[in-house]
Amino acid sequence: MGTALYIVETVMKKNHLILAVFLLFGACKKNHDQQSAGGSNVPPYFEDILINETLANGSNAPFQRALGYFPLASDPGTQIMVASRGSEELNDARGFRIASINKSKGTVNWVRSFDLPDQYFIQIATCAAIDANDNIWIGGHSFQGITPANLFLVKLDRSGNLIWSKSFSNYQGFRAYSLAALSNGDIALFGKSGGAMVCHRLTADGNPVWSTQLVYTWWGTIDDDYYNKPNNLSPENHGLVEGSDGSIYFATSSNSGTANVGGTDRLVRLDANGKILFANVYSLANNTAVVRPVQLTAAGNGQLLLADQMVSYNGWEGCPYFTMLSGDGSVVASRGRPYDPNNVLGITINEVNFYHDSVYYSTCGDNQFNTYILDAGLNLKSAVKTAATSDIGTDRGGISLYDATDRALYYVFNFGGNPGESNGFEVTRNGPTGKPCVTTYTIPPATLLLESTTVSVKADTAVASSGYGPSPVFTSLTWRQYTVTTSPMNVCGQ
Repeated sequence: MGTALYIVETVMKKNHLILAVFLLFGACKKNHDQQSAGGSNVPPYFEDILINETLANGSNAPFQRALGYFPLASDPGTQIMVASRGSEELNDARGFRIASINKSKGTVNWVRSFDLPDQYFIQIATCAAIDANDNIWIGGHSFQGITPANLFLVKLDRSGNLIWSKSFSNYQGFRAYSLAALSNGDIALFGKSGGAMVCHRLTADGNPVWSTQLVYTWWGTIDDDYYNKPNNLSPENHGLVEGSDGSIYFATSSNSGTANVGGTDRLVRLDANGKILFANVYSLANNTAVVRPVQLTAAGNGQLLLADQMVSYNGWEGCPYFTMLSGDGSVVASRGRPYDPNNVLGITINEVNFYHDSVYYSTCGDNQFNTYILDAGLNLKSAVKTAATSDIGTDRGGISLYDATDRALYYVFNFGGNPGESNGFEVTRNGPTGKPCVTTYTIPPATLLLESTTVSVKADTAVASSGYGPSPVFTSLTWRQYTVTTSPMNVCGQ
């Protein structure tokens, strides 16, 4: 079976209803058995709903990689799911999809599907956000003929109707990385090439406010594991944060390509007017490995959290590290899993978030899906661990949002790469408890080892020039919308 979007609904005690969303890649539905949720007071209930788009030729096109999962402020009972219409930039990137989900019933209200005309041979959505007025924003980049990548931005209303779309036609060679809806209603979009980074600020009507650009001394200075290998869509939608004072932070990882020289993370802070306040480089001591795309999130009390992971010599990810920063960019704490080429588990960090003074993050790989909770000092508080007797195709997943009304976590899980089985994870009012719907989980996962690490910070001296960049020149984009039919599949419910 191809990629599919699965909605898994869990009914908790006292009639609290919690919805989790699973995005499964290459998953085989095999086990329809129901498993106890781990207590007589918690009735087990899992229901997977499969959503496929039926194309004009009669074939099915399942949902691809998740870009965002947002609650509607105007209707807390509705969640908006945004996904890339294709998972690989060079092979199957064809726009984006949006689904509206009834949280209480676990049903789909509607699905919208969009792509560009065929002359845009690559058109990949990489990031998404929702603003205070429930407008849905999607960023990405497209290639047309021999023209290098151009950034694009799409604005839709809460019903998935397209309001406008623009291509940044004078910023060629840039790929979209992160997008954020700002507190005053503006939109910030972060993009980068192999030799420059840019942050655009626009009004909600799409009018330019400012564009700030950093140009580096030589092409390739800020290449990362995604830009060097632009095939798989990486978690770029987690690298731009607005500070409480209106400043904007954006982060990226970079790899020099030089053997035995470890990758670094870069962080830039702009004031509300786009003036650069600092540009720093963060280096993990004794690291000689490539690093993956970094994640950046607000972490309470004016702090920021950088989350990254090293890639070992054989391509496995197994060494996450976390750096807590103050608003001025100085290091508050740093902890990580030591790099050991002889003991690489292949655990990939997924989305990282900060709720209730705690860091929540999840991992996939090595026959397991785990969720960990760290305190503000990056010490392990608790862990939810599940493991299977055989490969279940767990590649990526993550915590998407915290619902303050339900006091529950909502998940977006990406399972893929190998055939596997569908999984249901129970979510409690206090956090995940990790009771899977599939009953084949018997191998205990490895212990998470986090040790204090040393991260050095210095000014980003590789910047050759910085300041305001050219104001964007926009070209209108015409997106094609498709009628979507869905077919629910009850896989593991009662």
